[in-house]
Amino acid sequence: MNTQTVNPATLDQVNPTVLAELKDIIVPDPIGAWPWAIGYWLVLALVIALITLLAIWLRKRARDLAPKKAAKQLLNRLDRQAPSYVSDVNSVLKRTAMSYLSREAIAPLDGEAWATWLDSYLPEHKRQRIGPLLAKRHQPTPLTLAQANELHQLAQAWLTSKTKLSAPEPTHTQIHPTNTQQTEAQC
Repeated sequence: MNTQTVNPATLDQVNPTVLAELKDIIVPDPIGAWPWAIGYWLVLALVIALITLLAIWLRKRARDLAPKKAAKQLLNRLDRQAPSYVSDVNSVLKRTAMSYLSREAIAPLDGEAWATWLDSYLPEHKRQRIGPLLAKRHQPTPLTLAQANELHQLAQAWLTSKTKLSAPEPTHTQIHPTNTQQTEAQC
């Protein structure tokens, strides 16, 4: 291997014309912000997709909760001492239910079936109490203030329920043939 050592004393004796021909070091241009690497583009696309999905979910949630929100406001405006308070609360609950489910599924419900369906969306400790209060809408004596307050609390609990509403189970009555002859063998 040929190793040359440079003596500092010899550097002073270098030809000055050779030094004059040297040019300054050219510094490269600074690296710009663009174009971004593919990883940055993927992260940006993911963030935009997540923001879009969040906006869609929030709009859908607001649209889904709008009937219950309007019903809560209407329920709070009702006069609890009015003779028609029970009918008004029943009407608000039924209209709210029909805004989520089909009219054919909710409109026929009345009496015990309606109370049972409402109870299924109430917390366990509040069940079996709304039916007797709603039944008083057909009686000549109005609710006492304590009963009206209880009905109001039960209606509020139903409206704030997070459970998704589903159509009630249809009640089918089996029709048995009146023919006494056996046409098929029974297993």
